[in-house]
Amino acid sequence: MAVLSLSALTLTATPAMASGDRYVNLHQCVYSNSSFLYTNVLSNTPNTPFNTGTNISETRDTAVQCGPAAAGWRLDPPNVAVQSLDRVRGRYLNLHQCVYSNGSFLYTNVLSNTPNTPFNTGTNISYTPDSAVNCGPAAVGWRLDSANVAVQSLDLAAHRYLNLHQCVYSNGSFLYTNVLSNTPNAPFNTGTNVSDTRDTVARCGPAAAGWRLDPANVAVLSLDLAPGMLRNFAGGVR
Repeated sequence: MAVLSLSALTLTATPAMASGDRYVNLHQCVYSNSSFLYTNVLSNTPNTPFNTGTNISETRDTAVQCGPAAAGWRLDPPNVAVQSLDRVRGRYLNLHQCVYSNGSFLYTNVLSNTPNTPFNTGTNISYTPDSAVNCGPAAVGWRLDSANVAVQSLDLAAHRYLNLHQCVYSNGSFLYTNVLSNTPNAPFNTGTNVSDTRDTVARCGPAAAGWRLDPANVAVLSLDLAPGMLRNFAGGVR
């Protein structure tokens, strides 16, 4: 029988996680002002009444955390959820962004488990990077807006920080939220990445003509992956 060395075991063990901060808890809060929907996934935008509970933790979040919203807005429960991604189960955070149009405004969803299932995405954690975006078929009256749709695979074992950038744009009639750095609609792309440095300033594309950045809803959230990166899952070796 062959004897495996500790170094060989380390290579075959779960690379992205051991113990420490095990779960990436992505909270998505969607609000309505009766004219359009606004999606927020970050916990630290300047527009605090709309902030979410997105975090990294040793425990799995089971209830979504959403701010109370400002006057004239209300939470839109069918599109609200929290998705807890277990870092023991994979190396890559495959963040799918599906954007839909009803002819009047755009709706952004990044989660795979909202109650509004026809709009759900393929966001997951896996040992392999996803190369094709997975989006629900939408409900009647809606269509996928392919220019703003993408999947970004983020290697959680490669670097210390998961830097989630959220860029929100206004055209004077409604807001559009983008969290990915690689959509076909490049002028609206963000700086979302994994890095050994913590991002402190949101990076947002300049937008296309007729659009402007909406600073109150723009931020970057840096989640520290180091506790999970510094141990080996197979033997708890530091």
